[in-house]
Amino acid sequence: MNSVFCADIGTSSLKAALVDFSGRVLAFSRVQFGLFYTDHAAGEWLGALRKALAGCISFVGGGADIRATAGTGVSFANTGASGQGTQISIDAICISGNGPTLCARDGSTLLWNASLPNSTDSIPTNTRSIYIPRILGFAKKFPSYWQQKDCTVFSGPEYLIYLLTGASVSILPEERFLEAYWSREAFKEAGLSAEDAEDAMQKLPSFVPPASIAGSLTKTAAEFLCGGEGECAVGLVKDGIPVVCGAPDFISALVGTNTLRAGLFCDRAGSSEGINLCTSKPVAGQGIRTLPSIIPGLWNASVLLPESGERFCAYKEKISRLYARPISLDEMVQILLESDGSLAELDQGKYLMLQTAMMVRDGLNALRRAAEESAAVPALKTEMTVTGGQAENALWNQMKANVTGYTLYTQSLVHAELTGDAVFALLALGLYKDIHSAAAAVCKREVCYEPQEVS
Repeated sequence: MNSVFCADIGTSSLKAALVDFSGRVLAFSRVQFGLFYTDHAAGEWLGALRKALAGCISFVGGGADIRATAGTGVSFANTGASGQGTQISIDAICISGNGPTLCARDGSTLLWNASLPNSTDSIPTNTRSIYIPRILGFAKKFPSYWQQKDCTVFSGPEYLIYLLTGASVSILPEERFLEAYWSREAFKEAGLSAEDAEDAMQKLPSFVPPASIAGSLTKTAAEFLCGGEGECAVGLVKDGIPVVCGAPDFISALVGTNTLRAGLFCDRAGSSEGINLCTSKPVAGQGIRTLPSIIPGLWNASVLLPESGERFCAYKEKISRLYARPISLDEMVQILLESDGSLAELDQGKYLMLQTAMMVRDGLNALRRAAEESAAVPALKTEMTVTGGQAENALWNQMKANVTGYTLYTQSLVHAELTGDAVFALLALGLYKDIHSAAAAVCKREVCYEPQEVS
């Protein structure tokens, strides 16, 4: 069975999946990081990729006991479409990752959400670029590296691509994103001299679009992926297979939910939550951010709920202390929805769920009003695809549907960044003619949550 191996680098973990050429998810794996929020966070990404690959291959081949591996930092999930016992081949690897994380060749890291270093020299804030302040902050944080003649600065996923291929690339989702990235003119507008702007440009790899083949897996990288805990990959991961450029994680997720036509909604619900609407023109409104879509001529309007998932995690820890044992998200939601009101702590949690669902509803309404006022979409349906860790809980999805009045859908793999990576990989292999046909084939809705009246 032919497949592609997809990986997404998050802040605290690496998620990965094996997806066959029809878009069927064969296995999912997650590896937690130990060095996140450190200056060398990227140093463990390649090892995490090897663990995730081993987990996926073992699961598909039927050689791993999920419970026996629970303490290894690698988690596996049966997606319901497993091909256990089936011989597979891996024909491409695709990598995506979060925002403007910056890395040096030696793994020195400035994470996307890390504070910029204090300095008497000002770092510009009057630029439209997301990256330039962080690039200059990286230069101040790691001055000895920045001053090296062969200095190259990578964004997060591009660094892992470099380790796999030796190729240096920067992924630009679509040409309209250029002002959010960098150029000589943007560096000069930010206050750099022409000489310093040219120097900075020389340290940044050239832009390529998503679904580009960055290079081939090197022999050294293949041997590493097949060694140690990845021994089950021997014969499956071969040097020479293409390594494909994914995209920043939110772009990959929009592709992985097929939110690629005007009028379509999706909800990225993880540690933070973003309600997204694809539009035919930019829209404006309080709390709405509009960015280009990966599809030329279209746009993505979003409302961000920055702490929804983090608030759930904090409350889950509180409930775990109350019950004096670890409580999973699924169990927490079950406990809260079945609460009879006799415990104030549980009422607080139920209110948190209701409040979050109402914030999602308000975000949807805000996007809907802005789109209708600007005639940015031909027609708006009351349906939405939900993705991210929160989407794994059926009761929570149903509550959201009830409160918002929208029909919600989840896919076979709720981590849509990986589904988007599969779309890019299959495009790069030439199996589909364009992103629309690839996304239509790969992004399959599986579970539907219709709004219900609650007495």
